[in-house]
Amino acid sequence: MTSLQQFDMDAFRAIHLGLHSAFLDPFFWVLSMSGLGQVQFLLSLLFLKGRETKYYVLPLLVTILVSGLLGAQLFKQFFERDRPSNLAISVPQEAWLANSYPSGHTTTSFAVATMLLLMTWGSRYRWIGRSAFGWALLVGISRVYRGVHWPTDVLGGACMGVFCACLVYLVLRKLGHVLHLDHPSDTISGQEIGRG
Repeated sequence: MTSLQQFDMDAFRAIHLGLHSAFLDPFFWVLSMSGLGQVQFLLSLLFLKGRETKYYVLPLLVTILVSGLLGAQLFKQFFERDRPSNLAISVPQEAWLANSYPSGHTTTSFAVATMLLLMTWGSRYRWIGRSAFGWALLVGISRVYRGVHWPTDVLGGACMGVFCACLVYLVLRKLGHVLHLDHPSDTISGQEIGRG
């Protein structure tokens, strides 16, 4: 067993078995469900109305699609890795049969968090992006807690999500999409977005 495999096993045991409790199960279930790309996409659609929100929701929708479909799901086809739920010691709380690497939930969550951070950078709403990273981290932990991903699946998904979000951000800026991120005074209020 390599040092990386040993790290995966030790960290998996510590989170999946060490933290497990009936009290925490519902909490991590909610976190895990919030990491689904489909859920994030539908929630974003709820805010896709009017001039004051479309500039921010559209980049999120594109980010979710790119990170979830072209990122995580495409990469899974090239990495044939069994999930830890197949281990004898595992007590998985979900039934997943697809390849393990990278974690799709973590990929889209970190992609959303990164895009939110970029969109609110330098504004009085920058706490949204920072808080989103805390949420994304908890989503990643929830995937290990629920016994369906290795810790390195989560790390790989986080890196993939950040990369996809940065790529989408740069492409949208290149295409001239109004993100209103150039000045510290920019906010996500409808009035200021309307100036674009």
